[in-house]
Amino acid sequence: MSIQAKTLQALFCKQIKDTAHNMQVLILFFTFPVIAMVMTQSMGKEMGNSAFFISIFGVMHGVFTPIVATSSMMSEEKEKNTLRVLLMSNVNPMEYLISIGGFVFLCTMVTGVLFLFLGGYTPVEMLMFMGALGVGSVISIVLGLAIGSYAKNMMAANGLALPFGMIFAFLPMLAKFNDKIGQIAKFTYGHQISMFVEKMDGISWEGVLITAVNFIVLIAVFVVVFRRNRLDS
Repeated sequence: MSIQAKTLQALFCKQIKDTAHNMQVLILFFTFPVIAMVMTQSMGKEMGNSAFFISIFGVMHGVFTPIVATSSMMSEEKEKNTLRVLLMSNVNPMEYLISIGGFVFLCTMVTGVLFLFLGGYTPVEMLMFMGALGVGSVISIVLGLAIGSYAKNMMAANGLALPFGMIFAFLPMLAKFNDKIGQIAKFTYGHQISMFVEKMDGISWEGVLITAVNFIVLIAVFVVVFRRNRLDS
């Protein structure tokens, strides 16, 4: 199965045009950065720790947004039979998956830059923050692709994406206020990224291991779902 650069470029341009007309997905990429900006400016000084809000909403942006955006975009094309038309042409499934995943990743990272203006980070910390955001985005995109491959339409995709997004993105926030939830949340990649972003005190090898296990498990889930729900069938 060969991957053509021209095909990827064409698919990428298509994703840009489609997203420009899909306000639900477009707004989603800006939701958490804007909320973080408002909360940091209004309450950050009173709490004396702006990193608190950045770690919460940064993780939501890097984890929740890619899950919902990827599954929503993919299921919409399945529902409108656009995906079937693409795959009946010269586009193979891998080219499509790379294009939609790459597009969501780029949008997440570009809008994620807005968080850098809120935290007063040093250049090194900026790189660390964006690196953590990128890791979370990649893992979440894999989950979003699995949901999009499985769901028959947008309603079904959103019904699955929202609970998974809340588990991986909202549990880290709840863990800050409840130790029992924290004992469960620490086994999710979202929590590990949240801890890293909030403390910025170097890499925890336990966190790396947990994140890697999450990634491997979700890759396996995606492969199984993809094979059972072939996009080119």
